[in-house]
Amino acid sequence: MQRMTKRNIIKPLMGLKSRKLSMLLLLSLFTFISFGQSSGNSNSQYFNPLTDNITDRLPALSVLIDSAAYNSPDMLYEDLKADYYRYEQISAAREWLDMIRWSVDLNFGKWDYWDWQEIQFKNDPTYSNKFWNTQSWRGNYAVGFYIRMPLVTLIDRRNRINKQKKWIELSLTQKEINRRFLIDRVINIYNDLENFQNQIRIYNDYQQFTMMQMQMAQNEFLNGEITTAEYTRLKEIQTRGSIEYIKVIAEFNKNYYALEVVTGMRFNLITIIR
Repeated sequence: MQRMTKRNIIKPLMGLKSRKLSMLLLLSLFTFISFGQSSGNSNSQYFNPLTDNITDRLPALSVLIDSAAYNSPDMLYEDLKADYYRYEQISAAREWLDMIRWSVDLNFGKWDYWDWQEIQFKNDPTYSNKFWNTQSWRGNYAVGFYIRMPLVTLIDRRNRINKQKKWIELSLTQKEINRRFLIDRVINIYNDLENFQNQIRIYNDYQQFTMMQMQMAQNEFLNGEITTAEYTRLKEIQTRGSIEYIKVIAEFNKNYYALEVVTGMRFNLITIIR
C-alpha cells in the first residue's frame, strides 16, 4: 500500500487550484469578448450578425410579402391567363356574328359562247347540226346578304360563354393559391433568417469558448497534465463546433439571398461574417 505523504496530498491540491484559477480566467476572458461584441457600433454601414438584428435592417414583413407578390412571375402568369380567357369570353359572345354574311361582286369582260346547233333551217340546210358562236362585252355586279345560323349555335352559345367564365375563375383561384404559397415561403425564409442569425451568435460564443479551452488544453497537454486521448477529444469538440459554425453562416447567407430573389428587392447589407 502506497504511503500518503504531505507531498502527495499537496500536489493534487495545487493542481486543483490551478484548474480553478484557469477556469476563472477563461470565464473572465469569455465575458470580456462577449461584452466587446455586444457593445459594437450598430449604426455602421456594415451588418454584423453578432451585434445587429436582421429584422431591424429589413423592410417590414408585410412590405416583403407585397413586393414578392408584385414581382412574382407565377402571379403574373395567372393574370395573363385570366386576361386571355376574358378575351375568349368576348369572342364567344360575338360568335353569332360569324353567321351573318354579305358579298359584293363586280365583273366586266368579253363573253364568248359556243352552242350546238341542231335546228335545221329550211332556207339553209347547211347550218344544221353545227356549233353556233356568240360573242359580247358585258359588265355586271351583284350585292348579296344572308344569314346562316346553325341550330347548335343558338342552343350552345350560353354554355360556351359560361365555360370561358369558368376558365377565368380557375385562373384567379390558381393566382390565390400561388399568392398563399408565396406568403408562406416569404414568412419561412424570414423566420429562418432570424433563426440562423441567433444560431450564429450561439455558435460564435461556443467557438470562442472552445478556442480558449483548446489553448488551455494545449498548455496542459504540454505540461503532461492531460492525456493524448483527452486532448484529441477536446480537439474534436472544437472542430465540430467550427464546422457547425460555418454551416450556420452559409445557411444565413443562403436565406438572405433567397429573400432578395423572392421579393425582387436588394437590401444592400454588407455582412462582416463570411
